[in-house]
Amino acid sequence: MPELPPPSQPTNHAVQGGTWASGPGNTQTSGTPADFAQYTQWATFEYTRNSNATTYSNPSEYRSLSFLSSTEYAPVNNTELHFKITVHNSCKIIKSHYTLSASLQMQKFTVMANKYDKVGYTYGEVSGASNQYVFGPQGSIVTTQPYIRRDVKTAADVPYSFTQVGSSHSLQTSGDYQVPCSNPTWGQCDLIGQDYGTYLLPYLYGDLGVGSKFPYARRLAGDTFSMYGGGYNTSSEPGFGDNAAGMTWLQTFIETNCGLLDNPWGSQRFGTPVPTVSDGYWTIQDGDRLAINPYYNTALHDYN
Repeated sequence: MPELPPPSQPTNHAVQGGTWASGPGNTQTSGTPADFAQYTQWATFEYTRNSNATTYSNPSEYRSLSFLSSTEYAPVNNTELHFKITVHNSCKIIKSHYTLSASLQMQKFTVMANKYDKVGYTYGEVSGASNQYVFGPQGSIVTTQPYIRRDVKTAADVPYSFTQVGSSHSLQTSGDYQVPCSNPTWGQCDLIGQDYGTYLLPYLYGDLGVGSKFPYARRLAGDTFSMYGGGYNTSSEPGFGDNAAGMTWLQTFIETNCGLLDNPWGSQRFGTPVPTVSDGYWTIQDGDRLAINPYYNTALHDYN
């Protein structure tokens, strides 16, 4: 394997400008303080792209998002993201005096795409004026400006702080390889930096030198931005060279995944980072899925 390149700063693509701060009209003034209720919401996605199928298997030591063998023909057929999602909602009661009785700022996002994958290879550019919404082989989507609403407190405003961390994939650590599998155990699901072989079906690709032992990651929930028909390249993404298409894709990705936070069906919600009740079951149980989030509201996202 070639020497890894030096670390690079991920490309920061602002979906809309903004800073992690309150908007105008929120300055404190002198006078008699009053109780204000301040509501906050933010979200982040950390992701890596992984291969999950090939057409031919043979022993190899090469791993990338384009090929799984350096000695035999073993092209990648499709890829998808493994992501960790973190969301936060809160209500704080603040005693102060402000120039305005109420204020509001919407939630805005930034794409931070890295051109290098997790073993140091590149697949095309992720920067440039026409590539503002390319995800790249790994990166993150972060809230650059949280939703903040502040109003004079009423009886309905009760303080709370609610943070959730979930995973799009599960991570099997023992058992057998079939689906359904028997007597499996499950490990920490949100470790997105797993080796590429972790995402290949072990009983299909064991003689390729990958997927022949645990851990084995499998998709659990959410829109994982699957791409089919060959090895990954940034030019294959909808947003490459087309910011309008990229914005549509990004917005769909965020809205779809955040929209699952209050899904009534446990099988549609993300897995908790560390399963505690699913060992012995062939899939992650509802007890190891995120609880229904009654606070997160996708209508508070701003993409303009």
